[in-house]
Amino acid sequence: MKRVVLFYPEIIKGWQARPRVGIPLSLLSLVAPARIAGYDVRLIDQRVEPRWELELLDELKKGPLCVGISSMTGPQLRYALAASALVKAHSSAPVIWGGPHPSLMPEQTLRHELVDIVVEGEGEETLPELLQALEGRRPMDAVRGIWYKDGGRPVKTAPRDFTDLNTQPPLDYTAIDLSKHSRNIFNIDNYEFVTSRGCPHRCSFCYNVAFHKRRWRAMEPDLAVARIVDFVRTYRVKGLYINDSNFFFDVARAKRILEGIAAADLDVIISKLNFDFSTLQQLDDRVFELLQKAGCRWLPIAVETASSRVQQLIRKPIDIPQMLEINRHLKRFDMAPHYAFMMGFPTETEDDLAQSISTATRLLEDNPKAGTVFNIFTPYPGTELFELALTMGLRMPERIEDWYPFNYRNLVQGGPWLSDKMRRLITTLDFSLNMLGESEFLKPYRETSALTSFICRLYAPLARQRIRHLWHQFPIEVQLAKSLGLYAKQE
Repeated sequence: MKRVVLFYPEIIKGWQARPRVGIPLSLLSLVAPARIAGYDVRLIDQRVEPRWELELLDELKKGPLCVGISSMTGPQLRYALAASALVKAHSSAPVIWGGPHPSLMPEQTLRHELVDIVVEGEGEETLPELLQALEGRRPMDAVRGIWYKDGGRPVKTAPRDFTDLNTQPPLDYTAIDLSKHSRNIFNIDNYEFVTSRGCPHRCSFCYNVAFHKRRWRAMEPDLAVARIVDFVRTYRVKGLYINDSNFFFDVARAKRILEGIAAADLDVIISKLNFDFSTLQQLDDRVFELLQKAGCRWLPIAVETASSRVQQLIRKPIDIPQMLEINRHLKRFDMAPHYAFMMGFPTETEDDLAQSISTATRLLEDNPKAGTVFNIFTPYPGTELFELALTMGLRMPERIEDWYPFNYRNLVQGGPWLSDKMRRLITTLDFSLNMLGESEFLKPYRETSALTSFICRLYAPLARQRIRHLWHQFPIEVQLAKSLGLYAKQE
């Protein structure tokens, strides 16, 4: 039986106070299809394998058919290249890249000397066919959804349609040590689970538009419930981190899944369930009560900005007064709404940012259970705002290495699309805004260690003064926070 190695690279650089290591879903979803096709698969996750180099070298000695590597845009590319270099130095196995970044930048990725083949898009159906081609059992150009080199020349095959989640086998969790891939939220180990992919909206900053072509695809509700129940009972899961991009796009389907979870009496907490505000507007108390009965404790709601002008730019209109009203109404339920904002959009002004901060402050004041987070806009390839940023000073990355800094904790290339004052303000407030509110309901999620918690509490009064007056002078605490691991080094 031919051996296949799948490698998931590290995502961040350096130590961090609150590490997050979810399940490597992009690769785990490939394991069962490859095994069913007759291949022996080994998955190595660098994030949980301190001896990953030795593990990978040991696998290379066994002469694998290939090594597959997944990567997102940003710091993960650094480690994907390091693993590729190790493979090239010690093996003749072809290196295959897949995941969001290679799918969005396939030709540039393939040009790198350490990459032999790129899988564009989802790989569940592509990988078994590609493995057969590597064995010589089918022509390489007959495999849909790949790019490969033919005498140094890049060749693109016919595109492959999206995977039907209802025809795919269950994830094969035996390929990983599940205990190493939990997120501690509300003092419970939470494990990721996905029942749908994609999102139909056209947000101009989101990679989903380019990667999933605005197509939302989902498991049938009965299948989703059966898979969740089996996962929870088999692995004695107490916390579910449902990571669908838009779980509630089909409200009727979402309700059936929640009813199934509640009826199964799983004694499980759902610590994450993404909401789009346009969907949230449609829900009534019966749905909120169902959410509560199913064990939902945390409701992430993507707001992005409170500025109507910036909302038009990002193609995401939100009725702020109505959101404030819903937020007040949610106090009745034992669930924490968590509102996500972004700052640093092209053309964003100090006044635009002030509107977002004012709205976030109001949300926290009106609902003691609420939480907020502010991330930095990142111009991801394939998005509308990436193209706009290019016209405003962003330099087009010419190599894989140039994409390392692209992450929501960095102002990429110093943010040339912003004014000097906005750049300084965003860099400073990136850390300070974590202290915007003090929610006891979210304390189990926020707290990391006694030391970091103590330091943050001491700093909070200064942070709130910075936020209130939009001060950006002398941001000494930002570097201190990074050195203490409060923020991972995203570079």
